[in-house]
Amino acid sequence: MGDDDRGRGGMEPPEHPGDYTTLIVRIWQDDAGRLSGVVERARTGEKVQFHGLETLSRAVASLLSTTER
Repeated sequence: MGDDDRGRGGMEPPEHPGDYTTLIVRIWQDDAGRLSGVVERARTGEKVQFHGLETLSRAVASLLSTTER
């Protein structure tokens, strides 16, 4: 890990700094094993609920599609 990777966790290639959106994902599991949760945009507090792991990506996508530019 080089000096250029500090603070980015090595997730974003150095040649594409891009705009970042910080999302907080809270997931819980009920007694039957079903997953539910909330995805929150950290900057605005906007939240989207999801029910089932298969809908998590839609919740993330919906917040990313409304990102203010």
